[in-house]
Amino acid sequence: MLTLTAQVTDDFVDEIDSIAVELERPRDWVIQAALREYVSRHRLELQRWRETQEAIDAAERGEVVSGEEVFAWLDTWGREGTAAK
Repeated sequence: MLTLTAQVTDDFVDEIDSIAVELERPRDWVIQAALREYVSRHRLELQRWRETQEAIDAAERGEVVSGEEVFAWLDTWGREGTAAK
């Protein structure tokens, strides 16, 4: 396992230590959990951005569904024998 170094303010260390006490975990556990959460959220945000860009590109190519088609499809929800196209 690698060791990372970061400069943080005393107040930030106090906050981390407070969380560590509340969770009955060591400081490094709290920092690792926070970094994992940040990386996970960042990856999700990037994926959502890519998907949004793909949708915009598809719309610019004219790959769209009319509102009427969407409402007609929604009206079929919950009915047997109907599947999304």
